[in-house]
This record gives sequence, C-alpha cells and structure tokens, in this order.
Amino acid sequence: MTVIRIFDDHAAPEAATGVSRLTGLFQPQPLSYPAVDTVVSHWEVLRGQKLAPARAQIDPRCLGDCLDKLFIAEQVAPGIARFRLCGQQFTNLLGMEPRGMPLSVLFAHEARGNLAAALRQVAQGVRAVLPLRAEKGLGRPGMDGLLALMPLTDHEGNITRILGVMETHGQVGHAPRKFRLTTPLPQGMERQTSAPTPAPERPSSKPLLRVLKGGLSA
Repeated sequence: MTVIRIFDDHAAPEAATGVSRLTGLFQPQPLSYPAVDTVVSHWEVLRGQKLAPARAQIDPRCLGDCLDKLFIAEQVAPGIARFRLCGQQFTNLLGMEPRGMPLSVLFAHEARGNLAAALRQVAQGVRAVLPLRAEKGLGRPGMDGLLALMPLTDHEGNITRILGVMETHGQVGHAPRKFRLTTPLPQGMERQTSAPTPAPERPSSKPLLRVLKGGLSA
C-alpha cells in the first residue's frame, strides 16, 4: 500500500498528519489533526489486507465527532471527483451547498492541478495526505488545514469512491475559502511501514453527515 505523505518545508515526518513550521528563531508547537488521525485509522482497520475497503463498510456512527469534517466523493473522470456526502464544514467553507460540486471548488486555481494528480493516485489505491493553507485577505483570516483522501471500492471491487476528511485551524471568515498546498506534490511515493492503532468506535447521537443526491448509493 503506497501512501503520499506531504509535509511543510520545515516539518519532521514523525507522523502522517504532523505539520510544523519555523518562524524566525521560534518553533511553535506542531498543529494537531485528531479528526484526520481518527478517520485514517478507521479506514486502515476496514482495509485490512485489501487494496481498499468497500464503500458499504463505512459506518458514520463509528466516526463520532468527525462527521462534520467528513465527505464521500465519486470519481467521475481521471483526476476529477464530486461530492456525494459531506459534513457541515464544507458548506461553511464554501458558503453554499456543495451538492454535486467537484472537490476542486475548495482549491485555488493554481492548486487544482496538484489535486487532480493526487486524485489520480487515489484511483490507483494510494492514500493521499495533503497539508493546505488558505491565505489571509479582507475578512478572511489565515487558515491551515490537512486533507486526507482514501480510496473506496464499489460492489464490483472497483475504486470509484473516495473517503475524505478535512480538518482546519483558524476562523472561516467570509466564504468561499480557497486552499493551496503548502508543499509541491512529490513525484515519489513512500510505502507504509506500520499500521496505525485502531481508533475507538463511538456512536454519534447527532447526525452531522449530510446526505446528498444519490442516497445510500453514494
């Protein structure tokens, strides 16, 4: 199983989701992304020894407080995927309902080629982890984020869906927000060397995952 791991220029790769920065002579604490860790761990447990878990195996009740950051997308063409299910966070970031929109709507124009390259790798069974940043502007504070894209198979065993989780730090401000990668997409991939610790399964009493067109077939 190959994994794309992208880190900030100054980050030390202690964990797949660790992003740290150096500012002058001071080194702040690395940003943490517990929701990304939880969803990636859940996906790994479901995957087992397979190339990717099945879409039907994803149970939102097992992902607790992560649901507002979660989405399932459909691959409609090489490098292109559209939202099928998503949490409230994406409506907040876009300022509109993301029904049927491509994932690229979250990205600045110059970053969309990198997203397309990552999506093509996910279609081959690669898990992509992308650190993001939304630049500051009038009414738009700076934001940092982490996006994980994980392949899912359909009932025929083909990779046609993507499980995604996006976690951010900072205020949304005026929507829509557009993100860029903080580092270029690497040409090479590194192989996973160890399986993550399974995340505890916690039922959710408040459904946060919004069902879009397609229902359970998403």
